[in-house]
Amino acid sequence: MSSKRNLLKNSGIYSIVQILQKAIGLFLLPVYTNLLSPNDKGITDVVQPLVAFLSIFYTLSLNSAIVRFYVDYKENDKKLKEFWGTCISFIILNSLVLTILLIIFKDIILLPLAKGVNFYPYIILGLISITFNPIYTIFQSTLQAREQSTTYGLNNLLYFITNLGLNILFVVGLRIGALGVLLALAITDTIFFIYTMIKFIPSITLKIKKSYLVQAMKYSLPLLPHTLSGWAVSMIDRLFLNGYEGLSSPAIYSTGSQFANIINVITVAVNQAYVPWFFNKMKDKEKNEEEIVKTAEYIVVIYCFLAMGMSLFGPEIFKIMASEAYYEGWKVIPMLSFSFVFNGIYYFYVNPLFYNKKGVKFIALGTFTGAILNSLLNMLFIPKYSMMGASLASLISMIISCLLVYFISKKIEPIKLSIVKLFLISGVFLIVSMLSFVIIGFSFWKSVLIKSGIVLVILLILMIIYRNEFKKYIILIKGSIKNR
Repeated sequence: MSSKRNLLKNSGIYSIVQILQKAIGLFLLPVYTNLLSPNDKGITDVVQPLVAFLSIFYTLSLNSAIVRFYVDYKENDKKLKEFWGTCISFIILNSLVLTILLIIFKDIILLPLAKGVNFYPYIILGLISITFNPIYTIFQSTLQAREQSTTYGLNNLLYFITNLGLNILFVVGLRIGALGVLLALAITDTIFFIYTMIKFIPSITLKIKKSYLVQAMKYSLPLLPHTLSGWAVSMIDRLFLNGYEGLSSPAIYSTGSQFANIINVITVAVNQAYVPWFFNKMKDKEKNEEEIVKTAEYIVVIYCFLAMGMSLFGPEIFKIMASEAYYEGWKVIPMLSFSFVFNGIYYFYVNPLFYNKKGVKFIALGTFTGAILNSLLNMLFIPKYSMMGASLASLISMIISCLLVYFISKKIEPIKLSIVKLFLISGVFLIVSMLSFVIIGFSFWKSVLIKSGIVLVILLILMIIYRNEFKKYIILIKGSIKNR
């Protein structure tokens, strides 16, 4: 199978699995918004970002080292087992120690970050999740490194189905609200920790070897500010909204974010497939650079088109899928969707820095600056503009992060990918997306028809501009299907 066909296959599997998860979750949104009050949903929307924040310190970005050093050790099975075993052993030890410390010092560390949320039972369930989840996360990273997208996708799908089933049991069946959501996640993470221990641990050398740990840490620790910054840009707005306006505001905001996050799911899924493909292409950069550049541009156009569609139909989607209490959440979709588009562009400039080991330590400069800016803009905008202020802060900070990483990448590991062109493409689609605020006052079906017409016109224009590339990828996709 050609490398580009392999990229398409892996991107397709990652995207389909994650989109399926989100789609099923979105179809259940009417159930959750009717059974969970904004206050209950606000509890989960505060605890889950807190869990995501803490999990960064549990893994210490070692999942990135898992993927990067596979390229170096894949020809030596003994060294690979020892390297991965060292990472896993350290994370198990680190997870246990951190959980104990967080329980002891909960009044100082956790409760100030989760204003209005009780430690028992809500936050403690979150701690159970992050104690067991990192090992499964590392296992999935090894599958990504090996480009075993089918197994990766099946694992993710099973994880989702398990969590979904437990959510339905606890929230719909037993009606225990926010407790049910967090309990379902804790049980799911425990189950998949056991699964990982059975499936993966016997295939590695489970011990800590100092030389490998030092090597992994030298690569991963400089990424910690980068990872923290990524969390801050995507999650801290909920905590600010909770602090300024109470639990119901982040609940409504996160409902809109849940739809916009589909774009994030796609960009992350594509990047998971793109990274190993890109690393292999970079071994002969001079020969493959044009292919890298063209592939990136086509992917960004797809991101923009999908974000535009999601933004335009946001009001109609909310009328169908969300209860009236959450309806205002649609307004944050356009800016949040395109903040994820710019995050997708960011990946294309940060990946060369991941490839060049000398560039890793500079990655945090761009993302950390973006995170600080995001926090400052949230503090400035939320008191004045509430949820719209939070979404605007996310968009601006992501654009700044993307620009900074572009300039860093240009100095250390440049690629001939025009950021001006990508920004112009994204800007045009964003302007079209804002028509969702203009096309109002019509009946439901009239709005749908008008917006469908806009989408079809844009699609026709794209097919004309990229007609040759469109034909090539159709042929490539047909070839992939025939070879399965």
